[in-house]
Amino acid sequence: NRRQYPRAAQYLREAIELAGSRPDFRQRLEQIVDNWGQFEPVMTQPAGQGATVDFRFRNGKRVEFTADKIKLRQLLEDMKAFLKSNPKKLHWDRVQLENLGHRLVTDGQEKYLGEESARWSLDLKPRPSHFDRRITVTTPLQEAGAYLLTAKMDDGNTNQIIMWLSDTAIVKKPLESKALYYVADALSD
Repeated sequence: NRRQYPRAAQYLREAIELAGSRPDFRQRLEQIVDNWGQFEPVMTQPAGQGATVDFRFRNGKRVEFTADKIKLRQLLEDMKAFLKSNPKKLHWDRVQLENLGHRLVTDGQEKYLGEESARWSLDLKPRPSHFDRRITVTTPLQEAGAYLLTAKMDDGNTNQIIMWLSDTAIVKKPLESKALYYVADALSD
Protein backbone atom coordinates (compact mmCIF):
# COMPACT_ATOMS: atom_id res chain seq x y z
CA ASN A 1 0.00 0.00 0.00
CA ARG A 2 2.98 2.32 0.29
CA ARG A 3 3.78 2.09 -3.42
CA GLN A 4 7.33 0.89 -2.88
CA TYR A 5 7.36 -1.22 -6.03
CA PRO A 6 11.16 -1.58 -6.56
CA ARG A 7 11.57 -2.73 -2.96
CA ALA A 8 8.63 -5.13 -3.24
CA ALA A 9 10.11 -6.58 -6.44
CA GLN A 10 13.45 -7.08 -4.66
CA TYR A 11 11.77 -8.93 -1.77
CA LEU A 12 9.72 -11.06 -4.14
CA ARG A 13 12.86 -12.10 -6.03
CA GLU A 14 14.46 -13.07 -2.72
CA ALA A 15 11.34 -15.01 -1.70
CA ILE A 16 11.39 -16.88 -5.03
CA GLU A 17 15.03 -17.82 -4.46
CA LEU A 18 14.32 -19.07 -0.94
CA ALA A 19 10.96 -20.76 -1.51
CA GLY A 20 11.48 -21.98 -5.05
CA SER A 21 9.40 -20.89 -7.99
CA ARG A 22 6.03 -20.57 -6.27
CA PRO A 23 3.41 -19.43 -8.79
CA ASP A 24 1.91 -16.84 -6.44
CA PHE A 25 5.30 -15.14 -5.83
CA ARG A 26 6.09 -15.24 -9.56
CA GLN A 27 2.71 -13.71 -10.44
CA ARG A 28 3.14 -10.90 -7.90
CA LEU A 29 6.60 -10.12 -9.26
CA GLU A 30 5.35 -10.12 -12.86
CA GLN A 31 2.51 -7.81 -11.87
CA ILE A 32 5.09 -5.24 -10.75
CA VAL A 33 7.93 -5.55 -13.27
CA ASP A 34 6.34 -6.77 -16.54
CA ASN A 35 5.06 -4.55 -19.33
CA TRP A 36 1.37 -4.04 -18.73
CA GLY A 37 -1.43 -1.94 -20.23
CA GLN A 38 -5.18 -1.58 -19.80
CA PHE A 39 -7.97 0.48 -21.33
CA GLU A 40 -9.98 2.65 -18.96
CA PRO A 41 -13.80 2.53 -19.26
CA VAL A 42 -15.15 4.64 -22.10
CA MET A 43 -18.55 6.15 -22.93
CA THR A 44 -20.20 6.24 -26.35
CA GLN A 45 -18.62 9.00 -28.43
CA PRO A 46 -19.80 10.98 -31.46
CA ALA A 47 -18.65 9.71 -34.84
CA GLY A 48 -16.65 11.85 -37.23
CA GLN A 49 -14.19 13.50 -34.88
CA GLY A 50 -11.61 10.88 -33.87
CA ALA A 51 -12.68 8.96 -30.80
CA THR A 52 -10.43 8.93 -27.74
CA VAL A 53 -9.80 6.35 -25.06
CA ASP A 54 -7.71 6.49 -21.89
CA PHE A 55 -4.97 3.88 -21.60
CA ARG A 56 -3.11 3.07 -18.39
CA PHE A 57 0.26 1.33 -18.55
CA ARG A 58 3.42 0.54 -16.65
CA ASN A 59 6.99 -0.32 -17.67
CA GLY A 60 6.30 -0.75 -21.42
CA LYS A 61 7.83 1.47 -24.07
CA ARG A 62 5.60 0.59 -27.03
CA VAL A 63 2.03 -0.53 -27.66
CA GLU A 64 0.25 -1.58 -30.84
CA PHE A 65 -3.47 -0.95 -31.30
CA THR A 66 -5.94 -2.57 -33.68
CA ALA A 67 -9.62 -1.76 -34.20
CA ASP A 68 -11.94 -4.38 -35.69
CA LYS A 69 -15.43 -3.35 -36.78
CA ILE A 70 -18.22 -5.36 -35.17
CA LYS A 71 -20.99 -6.75 -37.39
CA LEU A 72 -23.88 -5.23 -35.46
CA ARG A 73 -26.53 -6.03 -38.05
CA GLN A 74 -25.65 -9.75 -37.96
CA LEU A 75 -25.55 -9.71 -34.16
CA LEU A 76 -28.99 -8.09 -33.91
CA GLU A 77 -30.45 -10.47 -36.52
CA ASP A 78 -29.15 -13.46 -34.53
CA MET A 79 -30.62 -12.00 -31.31
CA LYS A 80 -34.03 -11.51 -32.98
CA ALA A 81 -33.98 -15.02 -34.46
CA PHE A 82 -33.18 -16.47 -31.04
CA LEU A 83 -36.07 -14.59 -29.42
CA LYS A 84 -38.50 -15.53 -32.24
CA SER A 85 -37.62 -19.20 -31.77
CA ASN A 86 -39.41 -18.95 -28.40
CA PRO A 87 -36.70 -20.81 -26.45
CA LYS A 88 -37.69 -22.81 -23.37
CA LYS A 89 -34.73 -21.33 -21.54
CA LEU A 90 -33.77 -17.71 -22.18
CA HIS A 91 -29.97 -17.45 -22.24
CA TRP A 92 -29.11 -14.03 -20.81
CA ASP A 93 -25.78 -13.93 -22.66
CA ARG A 94 -27.54 -14.20 -26.04
CA VAL A 95 -29.97 -11.31 -25.53
CA GLN A 96 -28.01 -8.65 -23.66
CA LEU A 97 -26.26 -6.32 -26.08
CA GLU A 98 -24.30 -4.64 -23.28
CA ASN A 99 -22.34 -7.89 -22.80
CA LEU A 100 -21.07 -7.77 -26.37
CA GLY A 101 -17.44 -7.35 -25.30
CA HIS A 102 -17.59 -10.35 -23.00
CA ARG A 103 -19.13 -12.46 -25.77
CA LEU A 104 -16.52 -11.48 -28.33
CA VAL A 105 -13.51 -11.90 -26.06
CA THR A 106 -14.36 -14.87 -23.84
CA ASP A 107 -17.17 -16.78 -25.56
CA GLY A 108 -15.42 -17.27 -28.90
CA GLN A 109 -17.97 -15.40 -30.98
CA GLU A 110 -15.53 -14.11 -33.58
CA LYS A 111 -18.19 -14.45 -36.29
CA TYR A 112 -19.36 -10.97 -35.27
CA LEU A 113 -15.96 -9.41 -35.95
CA GLY A 114 -15.65 -7.67 -39.28
CA GLU A 115 -12.65 -6.30 -41.11
CA GLU A 116 -9.80 -4.53 -39.39
CA SER A 117 -10.61 -0.82 -39.51
CA ALA A 118 -7.36 0.60 -38.17
CA ARG A 119 -3.91 -0.35 -36.89
CA TRP A 120 -1.46 2.03 -35.25
CA SER A 121 1.22 2.04 -32.59
CA LEU A 122 2.54 4.46 -30.00
CA ASP A 123 5.87 4.91 -28.28
CA LEU A 124 5.36 5.17 -24.53
CA LYS A 125 7.29 6.91 -21.77
CA PRO A 126 6.75 4.87 -18.60
CA ARG A 127 7.11 6.44 -15.18
CA PRO A 128 10.07 5.29 -13.09
CA SER A 129 9.80 2.79 -10.23
CA HIS A 130 7.00 0.77 -11.90
CA PHE A 131 4.35 3.48 -11.39
CA ASP A 132 1.32 3.59 -13.70
CA ARG A 133 0.92 6.32 -16.31
CA ARG A 134 -2.35 7.23 -18.01
CA ILE A 135 -2.52 8.69 -21.50
CA THR A 136 -5.37 9.64 -23.80
CA VAL A 137 -5.14 7.87 -27.14
CA THR A 138 -6.80 9.49 -30.15
CA THR A 139 -7.98 6.77 -32.51
CA PRO A 140 -8.32 7.12 -36.29
CA LEU A 141 -11.92 5.85 -36.04
CA GLN A 142 -14.49 8.14 -37.68
CA GLU A 143 -17.41 5.99 -38.84
CA ALA A 144 -20.38 5.26 -36.58
CA GLY A 145 -20.58 1.72 -35.20
CA ALA A 146 -19.03 -0.57 -32.62
CA TYR A 147 -15.36 -1.56 -32.63
CA LEU A 148 -13.27 -4.06 -30.72
CA LEU A 149 -10.10 -2.20 -29.72
CA THR A 150 -7.09 -4.34 -28.88
CA ALA A 151 -3.89 -3.07 -27.26
CA LYS A 152 -0.82 -5.33 -27.33
CA MET A 153 2.10 -4.21 -25.19
CA ASP A 154 5.54 -5.11 -26.55
CA ASP A 155 6.70 -8.06 -24.41
CA GLY A 156 3.57 -7.67 -22.30
CA ASN A 157 -0.12 -8.30 -22.05
CA THR A 158 -3.06 -7.81 -24.41
CA ASN A 159 -6.16 -5.85 -23.39
CA GLN A 160 -9.45 -5.28 -25.23
CA ILE A 161 -12.46 -2.96 -25.01
CA ILE A 162 -15.58 -2.21 -27.04
CA MET A 163 -15.80 1.35 -28.37
CA TRP A 164 -19.12 2.73 -29.64
CA LEU A 165 -19.26 5.68 -32.05
CA SER A 166 -22.69 7.20 -32.61
CA ASP A 167 -23.97 9.56 -35.28
CA THR A 168 -27.36 10.03 -33.57
CA ALA A 169 -28.37 11.13 -30.08
CA ILE A 170 -31.74 10.57 -28.42
CA VAL A 171 -32.69 12.63 -25.38
CA LYS A 172 -35.71 11.81 -23.22
CA LYS A 173 -37.27 14.43 -20.95
CA PRO A 174 -40.08 13.39 -18.61
CA LEU A 175 -43.09 15.71 -18.67
CA GLU A 176 -46.31 15.65 -16.71
CA SER A 177 -47.94 12.30 -17.60
CA LYS A 178 -45.88 11.99 -20.84
CA ALA A 179 -42.36 12.14 -22.21
CA LEU A 180 -40.61 14.31 -24.77
CA TYR A 181 -38.07 12.64 -27.06
CA TYR A 182 -35.56 14.66 -29.04
CA VAL A 183 -33.53 13.01 -31.81
CA ALA A 184 -30.53 14.89 -33.20
CA ASP A 185 -27.22 14.54 -34.92
CA ALA A 186 -24.65 13.48 -32.30
CA LEU A 187 -22.27 16.32 -33.22
CA SER A 188 -24.77 19.20 -33.24
CA ASP A 189 -25.27 21.38 -30.15
